[in-house]
Amino acid sequence: MKLLVIPTTINIKKFENAEAFLFGLKDFSYTTPISVTLKDLKNMKQKTNKEIFIKIDKNIFNKDIENLKKILLELDSLNINGILFYDLSVLSLAKKLEIKTPLIWNQNFFVTNYRTCNHYEEKGVYGAVISSEITLQEIIEIRKNTSFKLFVNIFGYQMMAFSKRKLITNYFKYLKKKNYKRNNYIIEKDKKFLIKETKEGTMILSDKILNGLKYKKQLEKAKIDYLILDQTMIKDKDFKKVLQAIKENKDIDNIISNTDTLFLDKKTIYKVKK
Repeated sequence: MKLLVIPTTINIKKFENAEAFLFGLKDFSYTTPISVTLKDLKNMKQKTNKEIFIKIDKNIFNKDIENLKKILLELDSLNINGILFYDLSVLSLAKKLEIKTPLIWNQNFFVTNYRTCNHYEEKGVYGAVISSEITLQEIIEIRKNTSFKLFVNIFGYQMMAFSKRKLITNYFKYLKKKNYKRNNYIIEKDKKFLIKETKEGTMILSDKILNGLKYKKQLEKAKIDYLILDQTMIKDKDFKKVLQAIKENKDIDNIISNTDTLFLDKKTIYKVKK
């Protein structure tokens, strides 16, 4: 089981306890704290033996297709360890172009069962990022029933929703306010969710930092392939301490506050009472 980090910097030497790293691809990703260019990727691959994954999670339109073809071919030549995809056009084009780089299904809210995982495996997909909205037992059930490579979110703020609409801009435009920040909080009773707006759209993150590290041994026993740790909004010094604590199987409560196990031990579907 490997630790896969989503960092806030391309200086990955800072995180020696991680075996793998995930970056968004510039102009083709909007849910990672940092996006990189093909040149950045080439430089990283030349300087490290760590595993490097890239995320393409932009909705692909007709006007994007020719550029995406070029991008996929160039990525394939860089010998990276995998491409995480959201839009199914990536899978379709990769098959037509005979791309050899492993593809990882990354439609977060849909990766919830082993039957669909097995369907994508039959289509030539290498693995999947499990939804962060299902329980530990459901993750283990998926592992028992698929040979897919499985990536599980274990630490960091989690994406709760994404909209291509510019929600903050539209909100303040409605209020006729000109001076505002594109990163703001939304308050719901005693909870405070972070809203991040970019040119591609608006993302809403969880109010708590996911800390599923108490279940690390169970996930390891279940033979999960990668644990994902997202550094978004977390300082370098604290994040490095978290990685060190994980390697040493120590508690991180004295390092990071505002944590919760979120859905790992909470059911999200209940039977409606009569």
